[in-house]
Amino acid sequence: MSYVWDPIIEIQFKHTGAQSSGAEWVSSVYELPPGEVIEVFRMEIIPPVDTTTGTIKKLKYVTLMIDGKEYPTIRANSVMLPAESPNNAGVAVNFGTPYLWRPITGRIPAPIEGICPKAKAGQTLGVKVVAEDALTDTDVYTIILKCARVRGEGKLVEAVGPVIVPGFSLDTDTYAKSAIPIRIDTWDELPGGLAQSKPQVFPLVTYARNKVATTPNIWYDFDYKTGKVDSDWMNLSWNLVNKEEAYIINAIGVIPNANSKSLRLYIDGRITNPEFTTRPLPEKNIFYPAMFYDVNVNNALKRAGPVFLPKPFMFHGVKGGVQIVDNGTAIPANGVEVHVYGIKFVLR
Repeated sequence: MSYVWDPIIEIQFKHTGAQSSGAEWVSSVYELPPGEVIEVFRMEIIPPVDTTTGTIKKLKYVTLMIDGKEYPTIRANSVMLPAESPNNAGVAVNFGTPYLWRPITGRIPAPIEGICPKAKAGQTLGVKVVAEDALTDTDVYTIILKCARVRGEGKLVEAVGPVIVPGFSLDTDTYAKSAIPIRIDTWDELPGGLAQSKPQVFPLVTYARNKVATTPNIWYDFDYKTGKVDSDWMNLSWNLVNKEEAYIINAIGVIPNANSKSLRLYIDGRITNPEFTTRPLPEKNIFYPAMFYDVNVNNALKRAGPVFLPKPFMFHGVKGGVQIVDNGTAIPANGVEVHVYGIKFVLR
């Protein structure tokens, strides 16, 4: 068998044609040949654009499909993961640091860093796209996956090492796991893989809109259980006291409304929960997004997000979440969009 180590490859999936609102498109797939493993470290989206109005058409979400299974924690919309291009002010956020980059970085990433989605020999890799706006026969969008790849088990062990110990700590709690020998058949048992045993670690890319209008001067919870968001994957309100799950937020982007005031990362019982201004341009928005839906606004951007927090914010063993508040006048339903990038832990 030939041996290959490719720190960066691109796999592209292009869709042209009509797609009704709510309809799903599942791409053709890349089938991994014998002896190959892949880590997807970035997804980039070239969205459909209405050239008449100059607006980006909305894709409800884009996610990975690995061996026919929908990746559970990636739900990116049209503007969250821009393609790397001189025409784009923003660029997509990496899911994590590939284990396969060890020959370049000189180190094995920590388990909460090495969370890139993983696929192994015999599996398939593709994408699923759900439309929000209705797309016409002339609409085009492209999903780009940037990956690291190895072919050959000997080359895999040479690149990564013979074994990975994927345990980690959150606060003062240690979540231990048995060591995983590095082989083709165990590849997707590592962090980011769909065959992980618990505790599991996944990249988190999601967003939320306020499903109903805000109540003036009252903090708004993006809580699925109380009908405040449209889908369960938009939920940004967590009761984690049983420590079944945990979240780390690394970066945030906000597309605000004219009546927006602030965003906060809230923990129940904490003495202070600092607020961050999120006003429309040209006013101050601490968490400016990667892109807006208006192409003209994007063309004028000097700097784009999402904005990385100076220190990642952890929700573990607490009740809390991401909240917004208006300026005293209600924000209408679907008036604000909050983009979240980070890590999800499934602990039990």
